[in-house]
Amino acid sequence: MKAGELTEKINIYRPTRTVNAFGDVVEVYEEFKKDVRCKITSLGTPSAGASEFTDDDQEVGEMKMELKCRWISGVRFDDVIVWNGGHFNLYSILPFGRREGMRLRARRRDNNQLPIRLRDSEGNITDLTETNPAT
Repeated sequence: MKAGELTEKINIYRPTRTVNAFGDVVEVYEEFKKDVRCKITSLGTPSAGASEFTDDDQEVGEMKMELKCRWISGVRFDDVIVWNGGHFNLYSILPFGRREGMRLRARRRDNNQLPIRLRDSEGNITDLTETNPAT
């Protein structure tokens, strides 16, 4: 893997669940890794990564991407990748080499537009409302 290929930066967040004073479960995404360098490739067709399908009588748009990056210890399937204004859910973690690197595959659907709460390393909480990532 060449460092010059890793031109994009992503942030990886991990969900944590707590109970508030009213007994409701509150989900906040804690910052797990920040400014991870990677190479992003769109997956699938048409339009190299974008597709539409019907889910419960609703047309749903979906973007899929593959991220090639150096080895990240502890990545899980419930982690969320934030890149270019959108959050992507992991569905595949493919290591290569002997802890040399990994290929992460993630998807973003347009029917999953709820804002997610992000907590950075300093403890600041912000709501991320998705925008359409520019490619």
